[in-house]
Amino acid sequence: MTSEHDTEQPEPVTVSVLGSIGEAEVAQAALLAFGVYSAIVDNDGGGAIPVAGDPGIALQVRAADAEAAAQILGNTAS
Repeated sequence: MTSEHDTEQPEPVTVSVLGSIGEAEVAQAALLAFGVYSAIVDNDGGGAIPVAGDPGIALQVRAADAEAAAQILGNTAS
């Protein structure tokens, strides 16, 4: 038996990897200004736990919004 809630959701897509939570929040605000919702993925405990080789803080969006998000972030980068 399946229900309407059993639909498969695509995995989120990382559109940017940033060096600090502050940078990630600024990028997230830029996306939200254009109606693109995102999630900040910080696997190092907010910087409290140093991790050698940690690539940074990921900003993820729905797969359907990935292209628009990349354009928005590309246009706001300076």
